[in-house]
Amino acid sequence: MTTDMPTPDAESYADSPAAATAGRSRRRALIAAVAVAAVVVVGAGGFLLYDRPSPAPAPTGTAQRPTATEKVVRGDLVEEVRAFGPVRFSGDRGIKNHIRGIVTWTPARNSGMGRGEKLYAVDDKPVILLRGKLPAWRAFAPGMADGRDVLALEENLAALGYTGFTVDDEYSQKTAAAVKRWQKAVGLPATGKIELGRVVFASGPVRVGKTVARPGDAVEPGAEILRISSAAQHVAVEIPIAEQGLAVKGAKTTIMLPDGSETPGNIASVGAGKLNKDGESVVPVSVRVSDPDALKDVQNTDVQVVLKRIEARDVLSVPVTALLPADRGGYAVQVVQGTRVRLVPVRTGAFADGRAEISGSGLTEGMRVGVPKL
Repeated sequence: MTTDMPTPDAESYADSPAAATAGRSRRRALIAAVAVAAVVVVGAGGFLLYDRPSPAPAPTGTAQRPTATEKVVRGDLVEEVRAFGPVRFSGDRGIKNHIRGIVTWTPARNSGMGRGEKLYAVDDKPVILLRGKLPAWRAFAPGMADGRDVLALEENLAALGYTGFTVDDEYSQKTAAAVKRWQKAVGLPATGKIELGRVVFASGPVRVGKTVARPGDAVEPGAEILRISSAAQHVAVEIPIAEQGLAVKGAKTTIMLPDGSETPGNIASVGAGKLNKDGESVVPVSVRVSDPDALKDVQNTDVQVVLKRIEARDVLSVPVTALLPADRGGYAVQVVQGTRVRLVPVRTGAFADGRAEISGSGLTEGMRVGVPKL
């Protein structure tokens, strides 16, 4: 005989142990799903950290105490890049002889010379260094055509104390008289005429980098005698092409010396982007040293150059790692005051050197904010 088993209805099933077990399973699944969603939201917020330069305000709330804190700092937000490079003298060039004869004297390497000094000698007669930007390209004598080279010569004669003429572009008899006095003083025949090659014009004091000819060598016009440079020094560095915005001609820099001291400089020139020996895209930068004597003892040594640019002045800033994604977009920071931790919404401004400019209600210098523990 068949016995009909009763079918449990919904009410009796809801009170059964099986129903309780199933309910607990569904709650656990729901909690897990919410947790996954929360992770996804946080992850998305992490990407938004770099995509939203000016977010909307976030709500204030409480937060779990962070593992480490940093101070809110007030000051300039500065972007900087550091690069190493060798110290070099600027304006390296060769000095070519224009007098046929025998070299009888050359200066020592690294010698410094200024206006009116002997640069080298041929047939025991000096070749004199004068100040000027235009090369000496012809002989000087009364009756010659007027020109800028004549003006430069007369400016040098006057600066050396040989006067009695009008400083202009005309080589007059009075100019020739002053030249005779000068020639007698430096050991040249007092003719009032200056042959081509007897004077060399340079824009300022020079340093002898290399002596090509030696005493006793026979030289012809066009032969290189010396290599000189200016007395000014510069540092040659390369910076990543991504940082080329910091390399602006004339911008101030800081040069860090091997002994830990610093000396100021400024950017003299910026080259075109190129690949360096490691295959990296870089921009060559020449940094002029402000103090001519600052690097005299660090030749053939690399020094560090610091290039800076102020992104924001007198602002509050925190480490970028202190920024947290807020519930409704934007960012917040965890402000830690004693045992209390609260989320404070912030707006971001400039970013530089791993820090972010922030503003928001109640934020003050010296507050501590949460950051990840390193």
